[in-house]
Amino acid sequence: MKLTPFEKVIRLLERWNSDELKRLQGWLSIRIEQLESLTEELDLPPVKSGREAVSVCQLNSIVYRLEKVRCGKENCGTCPHGPYWYGYQRNNGKVVSFYVGKELPPSLR
Repeated sequence: MKLTPFEKVIRLLERWNSDELKRLQGWLSIRIEQLESLTEELDLPPVKSGREAVSVCQLNSIVYRLEKVRCGKENCGTCPHGPYWYGYQRNNGKVVSFYVGKELPPSLR
């Protein structure tokens, strides 16, 4: 049985002591707060169902979000896929998204 990256992390964390886990908990709280505040600040649409935001950045009027994506296949052993970059921008008040790719082009880094 092939483990997902998440399951591998869980197995690793099971070996940590309570002090290490508390440090991780503090870091996770800060990281979650950063991502949520950045999402609000940039007026991004919520993350679509079956996706997980990994990172967010902005260049001019376009917001780029790195997302892990579930394919929807019932027995997929490699979900989530990616992460992949998506761009979001407003056109006439409506948020439009577009696929960028597995990596941001060098001009956007």
